[in-house]
Amino acid sequence: MRKNRFLCTAILLLASSSIAVAEPAAGGASSKARGRADARGWAIEESENFRICRAAGCRVQPGLTERLETLRKELCDAWLSGDAAAWQPKCYIVLHATGASYVQEVGAGGRQTSGSSLVDVGGQRVVARRIDIRGDCADWLTGTLPHELTHVILADRFVESPIPRWADEGVAMLADTAEKRRRHEKDLRAALGAGNDFRLAELLTMESYPHPSRMGAFYAQSVSLAEYMTRIGTKSQFVAFVDKAASQGYDAALRETYAIAGVSDLERRWRKHLVKPYKAETVDAQRTPVPTTDTASASAVAAAKAPPAKPWLTSTISAAAQTE
Repeated sequence: MRKNRFLCTAILLLASSSIAVAEPAAGGASSKARGRADARGWAIEESENFRICRAAGCRVQPGLTERLETLRKELCDAWLSGDAAAWQPKCYIVLHATGASYVQEVGAGGRQTSGSSLVDVGGQRVVARRIDIRGDCADWLTGTLPHELTHVILADRFVESPIPRWADEGVAMLADTAEKRRRHEKDLRAALGAGNDFRLAELLTMESYPHPSRMGAFYAQSVSLAEYMTRIGTKSQFVAFVDKAASQGYDAALRETYAIAGVSDLERRWRKHLVKPYKAETVDAQRTPVPTTDTASASAVAAAKAPPAKPWLTSTISAAAQTE
């Protein structure tokens, strides 16, 4: 079994769970939301794909389950071409009333984050889904939740071979609030100005996270590249490209999906986009493929068979979240 936990843009070990979540009655849950409370004061509400566990004192507006189902469908339509089969097991959404409760659950590394997602994969299927959210943060519903839910949705497509971290983080950050996106852009400009940015061949094939001094550049470049590629193509096209790269290599996947010669050609286009104000650019993947003349040594590195997998964690989540 492999596990992956995201704390917005950081991975860390999950502390032992203190939340005991009641299980639904036999016979399965209706798509209509059902609510109840457990002995510890956690309000529990269910819909077809979600089980929301809300701490006492954490207030939410009515209709959260409906909003979650709508957001899930929108994300699946955009990134997975509408492949939105019902989730079994359901995704736990754990809403914490305080930062202290949240950090106790996800670990000290989560002090600077507002959300964390965990996906467990075993036997070539997802066996657990969970998102922890700081309900006391103002933008959790419009920023943190879409970001973390994107991670969970992408995991469904990349069960056999996990999505490379630059693509996973880049796609999730596209769901961030405008304020966070501006911070990413500021980090990118700073990295480019200081010469602290990554060549794309390095970014695409990273097997470990960079030194903390370059983390800002890593996240900023990841979201910038994901945004660029989803502008010259569609979101589902981007996911297909990442999937193909796992077996064919990045150069071949770029040629087949975008009619881009290879990683060096992609880098040239992307950096030109950064310098020049963006103009609508589209790539017709059906046109005659460009010649395979990408001879840069960096591109040869990126043409390696498969993007790196993330290091899967060995931590555990609550027994309730594993036994649906």
